[in-house]
Amino acid sequence: MDSQGNRETSSSSASSAANRRRSSTETSEDTFGEGVLKDLSSLCMDELFSDMWFIVEDQRLPAHRMILAKRSLYFRALLYGDMSESNEPEVPQEEPQEEPLEELQESMEEPMELAIKVPMEVRVDVPLKTFKVILGYFYSGTLAISTLNIDEVFEVLELGNLYILPEVELALAKRLQNNLSISNTCMILDIARKFNLAELTMKCLKFMDKNASQVLKHQSFQMLSKESLEEVLRRDTLIEHEIDVFKSVLKWSRHNQGVDIKSVVSLVRLSLISVEDLVFVVRPPGIVEPLKILDAIKEQINTSILPYRAHVSPGVDVTFHFGCSVEVIEDGIVIKLSFWCIINIISIEVIQNTNDMSNCTVEVSCDMIHWDDVGNIDLSTPTQQVVHFTRMPVRFIRIVDPENGRKDVLDYLLFKAVLNNTIP
Repeated sequence: MDSQGNRETSSSSASSAANRRRSSTETSEDTFGEGVLKDLSSLCMDELFSDMWFIVEDQRLPAHRMILAKRSLYFRALLYGDMSESNEPEVPQEEPQEEPLEELQESMEEPMELAIKVPMEVRVDVPLKTFKVILGYFYSGTLAISTLNIDEVFEVLELGNLYILPEVELALAKRLQNNLSISNTCMILDIARKFNLAELTMKCLKFMDKNASQVLKHQSFQMLSKESLEEVLRRDTLIEHEIDVFKSVLKWSRHNQGVDIKSVVSLVRLSLISVEDLVFVVRPPGIVEPLKILDAIKEQINTSILPYRAHVSPGVDVTFHFGCSVEVIEDGIVIKLSFWCIINIISIEVIQNTNDMSNCTVEVSCDMIHWDDVGNIDLSTPTQQVVHFTRMPVRFIRIVDPENGRKDVLDYLLFKAVLNNTIP
């Protein structure tokens, strides 16, 4: 009985193993993608099986309609769709008629004329080197751009946009992002805006924000399109003194004579320019109306809330990251940031207690004229204290000891100025 049970169990196990092997054999697949890709790549600019020609710079490049149509919506429409010039109406087939055997034999002995369709030709008005890069991409999926200069990369990008190749546009946009420089960021910005590459556009603008003093003085800035220039000037984070922004706009206008610059000049924040510079630098060239200059002077006099451009760097101690200087004043100290910064927290750690100094006032300003009292700190015991206030542009921070007039306040504390985006 037991031996029979063992035989049944053994038979069942063998059957299960066989089923698993058979199932594995039935579902397993062998793939040969590399060979297929190699064969397709070898067809690039090969006359074998080609059925069309591109004429580029008077050179004839063979191609294959089916491959192009499958790889690009543009060529699908051109070769097989509404754009195609080779579409021919279908000819209805006639019913076959029986012929006498003798006539059929005679016709078979006569030479046959084959109806060979002449490959179509498409003339392309682009540089040969650029077009070969795109053509190679169609067949191999590889974008050979490592040897291209930036102008040639622009040309490939333009073709990628024309032929509706989002994969190519994305790859080239990332390459350009990683190669931004003072000399090319203006050209790249124009290209990015032309082809609606939002991420690349933003990368260019942020690069220009941080490097404005160099970019605005570079000769390529004069080649910037009017629309791109206006987008740059609208930014609150363009880190450059406004008088230098004006000088760059003036130079751009002289290089682009005939362009209406009223909308460009209106984006220069005149109220941020000193009265002296408004009178002796801004007024003489005549590109700013006199009334606009007067309005700017009135705005400086009548308000402390001016449209400052400033660093926006959440979580960064701007005193350390961007640098600052310290000036001793009559009853305390003034910390001057290297440029205006948006902040809403001043963190102070008292590292040494003082017996004769307890309460100090913390004030902030953009111009050393108008001061805002944002809080107080107690220096009597070693603690970390945080002063919170509404986010605002700040250039100067003043710590005042009104009672004792101590000038060595900084010897007793560690100081940070930060923007915290989680706080209103």
